[in-house]
Amino acid sequence: MKHILGLALVTCGMQALAADPVYLEVPVTYHPDAGVVRKVREECKIEDQLAEHVGKILAKVNKSDKGTIEASADQTGKQILRLQITHVLGVGGGAWSGPKAVTVQAALLEDGKVKRETKINRWSIGGMWAGFKGTCTIIDRCSVALAKDLGRWARDPNYVIKEEAPPKDAPQEEPTSANPT
Repeated sequence: MKHILGLALVTCGMQALAADPVYLEVPVTYHPDAGVVRKVREECKIEDQLAEHVGKILAKVNKSDKGTIEASADQTGKQILRLQITHVLGVGGGAWSGPKAVTVQAALLEDGKVKRETKINRWSIGGMWAGFKGTCTIIDRCSVALAKDLGRWARDPNYVIKEEAPPKDAPQEEPTSANPT
């Protein structure tokens, strides 16, 4: 009886590991209302950073050399992760101009239908030797953190991405009130 139970558990575990691969749709796009400083958008190529890092994570998860799929390719029968950059906090000046953040809207699609959606934001103040890093390098650190979270979120429907609190020296948003005074 113990052997049958053990075999059943192994079989269930193998089925979970054999989940359908997930591919990142490229190119990663910007939401039409995305808040991004033009110069940062042009120089840092955040969409390329995300495509590279998320694509690598998904290729590893898929146990293949492929983690991306062109938006124009046939996506029938595939699970697709679609990303849109909705906000980038960062100006030139590297760590000296304050923390950087990237926010993306992610949708997991199967046969063109949205299965799940999430919005995720990751911050960085630059890490070790931040004073010697440029804005694009710090934003790339945000992209790496986003890739790790999105790789796990895409393969595990029970994974909840935790909201990351801004660093203590991040600009504070003004509280909004329903009743203006």
